[in-house]
Amino acid sequence: MQSGNAIQHYTSYNINKFNIELSNSLFDCRIFWARVVSSETESLFTQYTKHSFYEIQYALQGHIGMILDDGIPLSFDESDFVIIPPETYHQIVESDNTGARFIMAFSLRVKEEGLASSLSERLSKRLSKPRPYRESAHMRSLLSVILQKNYHDEPLRKESITSLVECFFFEVLEQICPATAVSSAPRAVCAEAEEKVLQIERFLHEYNGIGLLVSDVSRRFGISERHLSRLFAEVRGYSPRDAISKEKLKKIEELVSSTDLSLSEISELCGFSDEYAMNKFFRRLNRVNLSEFRRIAKEST
Repeated sequence: MQSGNAIQHYTSYNINKFNIELSNSLFDCRIFWARVVSSETESLFTQYTKHSFYEIQYALQGHIGMILDDGIPLSFDESDFVIIPPETYHQIVESDNTGARFIMAFSLRVKEEGLASSLSERLSKRLSKPRPYRESAHMRSLLSVILQKNYHDEPLRKESITSLVECFFFEVLEQICPATAVSSAPRAVCAEAEEKVLQIERFLHEYNGIGLLVSDVSRRFGISERHLSRLFAEVRGYSPRDAISKEKLKKIEELVSSTDLSLSEISELCGFSDEYAMNKFFRRLNRVNLSEFRRIAKEST
């Protein structure tokens, strides 16, 4: 997903409680609210109040201006996010006409004592006022999933969100506290995870993703679907389902651009019920229909 424009096409204005709980060797975390708001008056969390939880505010569109305790101003723009510490009074004071933002409320307990102290100091208004950070790859992936209407209601997709959230928080901690304890934690398993994902990708490529479900891949490699989702989120920043779709998309593109097979014949070869279903899949990932793609491919040869 590309920064900026792609995120602007969000559809989920009403995101219910997640009740996602995470626990690993570095931190415990619970996500209990996430919501899209499109004006300063819609916010659940910024009405001259303070809270006992952290709060991420991400600028989906436009410019967001805030006032924190003691009149400290804070400003962030599209594709920036800011973390508001607990017990901090804050108020949205300005945004342009497109000042939409994504808010996520969470608790966070860092287990390593030195890192926990450093995090607290860097986020505390007393020592260093909260400041905007640029979006990360996992933040973009996380948003692309969460901001799809009703996506989080499906159990398997909730697992995918959970994996992305965990990876995102590793990146957040790295940005705020670039300490050895943070940067080494996810990388300790990175080589092993990378190799496993490469093995799975070779398997998907062999079958062009055709006729494969996430459950098939899980059984083939003897790992749970949840662990499979976590591997792909950590290493690639997207889900196993996305990986299957990417391989299937490549095969469709190859057949459409390099053969004279009809679209109906290609849809049958690629495991779709009919040409319409394949075209719908193709447009969702490629933003162009198959006939147009074939025309462009022919003209470029």
